[in-house]
Amino acid sequence: MSEHALPTLPMWRVNHIEPSPEMLALRANGPIHRVRFPSGHEGWWVTGYDEAKAVLSDAVFRPAGMPPAAFTPDSVILGSPGWLVSHEGGEHARLRTIVALAFTNDRVKLLAQQVEAIAAQLFETLAAQPQPADLRRHLSFPLPAMVISMLIGVLYEDHAFFAGLSDEVMTHQHESGPRSASRLAWEELRAYIRDKMRDKRQDPGDNLLTDLLAAVDQGKASEEEAIGLAAGILVAGHESTVAQIEFGLLAMFGHPQQRERLIGDPSLVDKAVEEILRMYPPGAGWDGIMRYPRTDVTIAGVHIPAESKVLVGLPATSFDPRHFDDPEIFDIGRDENPHLTFSYGPHYCIGLALARLELKVVFGSIFQRFPALRLAVAPEELMLRKEIITGGFEELPVLW
Repeated sequence: MSEHALPTLPMWRVNHIEPSPEMLALRANGPIHRVRFPSGHEGWWVTGYDEAKAVLSDAVFRPAGMPPAAFTPDSVILGSPGWLVSHEGGEHARLRTIVALAFTNDRVKLLAQQVEAIAAQLFETLAAQPQPADLRRHLSFPLPAMVISMLIGVLYEDHAFFAGLSDEVMTHQHESGPRSASRLAWEELRAYIRDKMRDKRQDPGDNLLTDLLAAVDQGKASEEEAIGLAAGILVAGHESTVAQIEFGLLAMFGHPQQRERLIGDPSLVDKAVEEILRMYPPGAGWDGIMRYPRTDVTIAGVHIPAESKVLVGLPATSFDPRHFDDPEIFDIGRDENPHLTFSYGPHYCIGLALARLELKVVFGSIFQRFPALRLAVAPEELMLRKEIITGGFEELPVLW
């Protein structure tokens, strides 16, 4: 294929959330494609479901935070000690085990009443606002931020501080753009976590920072690893869920029949959340998880040289007809929905149970509380946060 004929990322979604026609057309032509990345580098984009699972579970591929010397990760958080995709093998398993207890299904179930109470209070705060009101300010941001703050053991009142740093850390770098601001933000966020962790010596509690401090004292992790784990979870623990709430609401606004199904049958909420995750995941246009093969590999008959860039296009895999019937139809009653939005293999999302809980709480009750909830502006007027890896909107003005 000639240089100028290569498909180029990003492939922006339509109306902010609908799958890119270019992506769908490319996916229909095969499970893996040679593409050009925003940095100018060439590489491969895996869009097939089975092929994505194969890459994500094969130890021949290094994770996103361990690129070859020729490449730089697209976020400064990648490669930092403690950030889980900066580690692999036994080292990754050791660090993951330390934080896994905070996210078990049983521990998340214990949080359910607290999450429901937070959401109920936020609904009342939203209801008391003059219309139109910014749903991002009053619900989609504070809910995940309050929950992750509680779980980690930091004050939600610090959110204006850590949210700004988090956004800077999660800004796409494209390997050729400025990185100094993101590096400084990441170091400032780590310093914040370092101080809060040391405070736990005098004021321990049932939270992740106390658990991590104990892990350091027991020799299970270094202080720098523990700080990286907590800072990374603080960032990842709210950024993705904020965007997912916003994209899910926009999906429901755009599919009124599905919305009415959910209002009429609240028991559909579990399936509705999975369908939102499948079809409208966080992101924008360069969606996926990067991997780097240590050796030459062949995927679906395509030869890929060692140390190439291989982007596993998780959103694209949700439209693979080998695994999803009528994949371009948004169906909140979909029975079989084995999507890969939370990734797959040893690096699958550690917080998936918590994210699902928050989404179920929101979508299980928001339309009962606000039956006429709707956008206050045309969808095209919303400002997508294109440079933030997880996407989402600058504001989400609504009426009810």
